[in-house]
Amino acid sequence: MIDTMVAGRQWALAALSALLSACSAAAGGQPADDGHYTNQFAVEVPGGRARAERAAKEHHCSVIDTIIWADQQYYKKRKKRDGAGFLPSNLFQNGFPFSFGPGFGSEFNGGDGSPPRPRTQSYWKDPLFKEQWYLNGGAKDGNDMNVLPAWQQGYSGKGVVVSILDDGIQPNHPDLIDNYDPLASLDINDNDDDPTPRDDGTNRHGTRCAGEVAAMAGNTVCGVGVAPNASIGGVRMLDGGVNDYVEAKALSFRRNHIDVYSASWGPEDDGKTVDGPGPLARRAFIEGVLKGRKGRGSIFVWASGNGGQYVDNCNCDGYTNSIFTLSISSATQGGNKPWYLEECASTLATTYSSGTPLHDKSMATCDQDAALRPKHICTVSHTGTSASAPLAAGMCALALEANPSLTWRDMQYIVLMTSRPEPLSNELGWLTNGVGRKVSHKFGYGLMDAGAMVELAKRWKPVPTQHICITPMDDTPRMIPSEYGGQLRVSMPVTACGDSRQAVNYLEHVQCKVTLDYVPRGNLRILLTSPSGTVTTLLFERPRDVTGSSFDRWPFMSVHFWGERPEGVWNLTIINTHTRAPKTKGVLKEWQLIFYGTETQPIQLRPRQEQFGSSSVLRPTVVDVQGRAVVDGGLCDAACRQTCHDNPSAAGCRRCRKQYKSSCVPSCPVGSYFGGEQGCLRCHESCGSCTGPEPTHCTGCAPANVLVRQLGVCSSGCPEGYFNEGGACEPCRPDCASCDAGRCTRCGPRLLLHDGQCWPACPERTFQLSQRCEPCAAGCESCLGPAASDCLRCQPGLAPHRGRCVAVCSGGRPCAT
Repeated sequence: MIDTMVAGRQWALAALSALLSACSAAAGGQPADDGHYTNQFAVEVPGGRARAERAAKEHHCSVIDTIIWADQQYYKKRKKRDGAGFLPSNLFQNGFPFSFGPGFGSEFNGGDGSPPRPRTQSYWKDPLFKEQWYLNGGAKDGNDMNVLPAWQQGYSGKGVVVSILDDGIQPNHPDLIDNYDPLASLDINDNDDDPTPRDDGTNRHGTRCAGEVAAMAGNTVCGVGVAPNASIGGVRMLDGGVNDYVEAKALSFRRNHIDVYSASWGPEDDGKTVDGPGPLARRAFIEGVLKGRKGRGSIFVWASGNGGQYVDNCNCDGYTNSIFTLSISSATQGGNKPWYLEECASTLATTYSSGTPLHDKSMATCDQDAALRPKHICTVSHTGTSASAPLAAGMCALALEANPSLTWRDMQYIVLMTSRPEPLSNELGWLTNGVGRKVSHKFGYGLMDAGAMVELAKRWKPVPTQHICITPMDDTPRMIPSEYGGQLRVSMPVTACGDSRQAVNYLEHVQCKVTLDYVPRGNLRILLTSPSGTVTTLLFERPRDVTGSSFDRWPFMSVHFWGERPEGVWNLTIINTHTRAPKTKGVLKEWQLIFYGTETQPIQLRPRQEQFGSSSVLRPTVVDVQGRAVVDGGLCDAACRQTCHDNPSAAGCRRCRKQYKSSCVPSCPVGSYFGGEQGCLRCHESCGSCTGPEPTHCTGCAPANVLVRQLGVCSSGCPEGYFNEGGACEPCRPDCASCDAGRCTRCGPRLLLHDGQCWPACPERTFQLSQRCEPCAAGCESCLGPAASDCLRCQPGLAPHRGRCVAVCSGGRPCAT
């Protein structure tokens, strides 16, 4: 039972057995978009549960549970975030001028040294460990999640409890059974304690996620979890109707036993939905960070979303857009943006996941099969941001084992400070914020690093109390320009509550609450600029969002200003990015900023003990604003990936950032790469520079070839879906099947080409012809074809006359011409 009290009054969830209309009227709820209510209602009953049970009995209802806060319950559409179910059809339509063998990606060479470190494919005897490229140095340039250093220090998640909120997990799976925790498990769908999924071939999602976290190591079954000794549980909640009550019950389940909740689901990733947690779930998040883990705060890890093919934006998802969640994005084996990725300002960090089929490998983990058929209990095909969140959850478990006292905010700091942009730096869009940290709308602060997380966690001191500074609401109505490229820019001077007890001098999260009306809402791009000059995109345009009309105090959130000082002038910019004319005049009704952070310097590390002969010396490690360690008063050389020995020069690096020798000094000539004991080896003939021998290892091209940067290959021309920019092939926008620079020349499925852009439907004054929009005859507002006789409606100020649209003269008659 959720035992929270609100203002001295207890809320009870009632299951209807009769008098539906009476209960419905009492609840006063509004129907869901599909009009589908459940038979559960929330009723405020003063006097506690006993009084609630008497009231329910009087109205032929029964009390199911005591809950935090609620309205009438209705089913909500929630989607699992694996990518396999909706591969874009154009991935396989066009051939490339090269081929990918079944072993693609397994021969990536290391990028940390000479060689950077031994390959770890034989570290565990589990049969699929060699397929877990993201754990054994199998990503491009030898990168991975750097879990091995944490394992080598003895950290395996022991004593940490992780629960997967999903369609259930299989407790008797041979790779999970010894780590299964029944106290971290619940079946909300069938109202019992057994989270076993229905064995129908579709409910394997949660078991796959559980395997990524806590599959046992060394047992010769499947692969290895990031935290192979963590306790793993599951909450079965997605295999049935999902409402606010179901979500809240899952998010608040045994919050003093469960340390980390991993969720790989959310609202529809369709490019037009704006949705988030209801009042119950919102309260569960708040109660979780305030009371969970005995006051240290529950860790909520969330998949950022799979709506990339629909140009969706995860800032329109209220779960990933929450300050209480660690929103985790995905990168491919080649270190690129996957086709399903959603870009937004709330993404904190990234782990590896699946990419383009036949080019990038997917994820190896457990598979659900209640019959325990040996050939069906493992998979190498887990995909999407669904696979990224559990990896992050497992890495958080390692950090919690190293320091169980970490708070929910401490964990966000540690993830942010240890994530690495370098393995993902080939992707465009990285910006440097006001404190010198690189951050991206695609990847947050970069690729998570388990070894660095554990090291920092061991020395971490809790951050100061969170302050919340709320600016006054600016409720002056302002018109949003209707012309293409038109901008509305408004400013707000901010004192950062400097004269109050909620002063914020060091930022963490920033929320911008916006209320506006604009149809179509998908035209808009919204930017927020800090006094330090950092520009974050709160909302990217969404071509499919053509019927949405408003945002009502929607709290767009950004982590891009982390560490900056908020005092000064903030600017909000709203841009109409589409030639599609608005149906009504758009207006910004009100906006407000909410700053979360600390008054005092938040980062304080415990001293690290180091041995010098027979004496021990305690020396603090200081971290500069870019996350580089300071050694003996000097910064580690920029060639160092993370830390260095006492010598801060390039020769003192522990690990190197790029394809360097152990001294981190570039060694091999152009056209070759460092091959370990074999010395410098020649690149593939198509490459001008490279990281390995294959045609997919190119970083530059031989003359007459161009680099397809996202794929790491050189070609005589850009393949379909790419365009040539500065001698390199860059990907077209997600809605374009082909393009020329910034203009689409062919659109993706279910979209229509018009004026270099892709539309879900033809705009006014055009008609559909095949897969494009063509102009109507002169003066025609809507039409069926190009001829004047095809006109259905004339433009304002014109009237039909003899098969044409002509000007209206006095008296409202068509002018004779």
